Amino acid sequence: MIIHDLQEKGLIQPPKFLADNTAYLTIMGSLAYGVSGDASDEDVYGFCLPPKESVFPHLAGDIIGFGTQKQRFEQWQQHGIKIPHGNKEYDFAVFSIVKYFALCMENNPNMIDSLFTPQRCIKHATEVGRMVRDRRKMFLHKGAWHKFKGYAYSQVNKMEIKRQNDPEVVEFRKLCEDNGYNTTEALERGELLISQARTSLSPFDNKLADLVADIKAKGKRYVDIARHGFDVKFAYHVVRLLGEVEQIMIEGDLDLERNREQLKAIRRGEWSQQQIIQYFEGKEKDLEKVYLDSKLQHSPDEVAIKALLMDCLEHHYGSISNMVTRDNSVDALVKDMQAVIQKYAGR
Repeated sequence: MIIHDLQEKGLIQPPKFLADNTAYLTIMGSLAYGVSGDASDEDVYGFCLPPKESVFPHLAGDIIGFGTQKQRFEQWQQHGIKIPHGNKEYDFAVFSIVKYFALCMENNPNMIDSLFTPQRCIKHATEVGRMVRDRRKMFLHKGAWHKFKGYAYSQVNKMEIKRQNDPEVVEFRKLCEDNGYNTTEALERGELLISQARTSLSPFDNKLADLVADIKAKGKRYVDIARHGFDVKFAYHVVRLLGEVEQIMIEGDLDLERNREQLKAIRRGEWSQQQIIQYFEGKEKDLEKVYLDSKLQHSPDEVAIKALLMDCLEHHYGSISNMVTRDNSVDALVKDMQAVIQKYAGR
């Protein structure tokens, strides 16, 4: 399992219990959405089952709300883990199963996506992990619309403002405009010039090489902004989120790769920034009606989700009857029915 491997190499420092108690890990991001074949960067999400005293603090003598509270594990994150002698880089986010369930129940887009990734993206799943994934549809409800719309709106906002005022990007695009250069051609030319001696270059080429080198040093997203004038990654997330929540509200299911060709076109810069904004505004109106017409449950079935959580905890820890009281509404009903049957069975 990847966490074991990276931990043994000293590349990550998760809590000691985490590697042996991780139940589910999956690749997220562009690989999960089918818009990239580049496997050099992997965002890995998942959940684990921490020591039971973290889930049931009273077992360690804690009284909630009284005295100094012990730190309870909720999540472990580590970013930018580079693999020596290779081009792999990982970002990890592993949650406590309780936190994970809570976020899924809220229909947090990242958590919901992590349950619906394609099978090829799953890096690790125990029986508990499969139990949760097999019943992933039970987390979906109409509240997804509000969550996904909010995330989409934030992507619109970031697309409009983030990194576009970077001085090197602004200067590069102005240099291209003043000299009649296509930005893609200028980036390609600049890359070729970077390794050449500056004394042999014209003032224009010298400036171009310096700007392209500075932009490339800041990362791929800056290169995209220099090329297209806005962040196409934020743009494709706008369209992706709206497409996903439309599936959820109409079908009660989610296929992350369904709109991959549309998303690929956006990442290639085939949509303008204005087209993205117009799409968002029009789709928002359409989806308000979809929300009203949706047959999906209005809010999460907390009782059913809690029962699944209890089953997962019991499968991992063994009997938890001495740790927590389950919701007994169903059990009580069954017992009442059995009592009635027994009462009249002898008549």
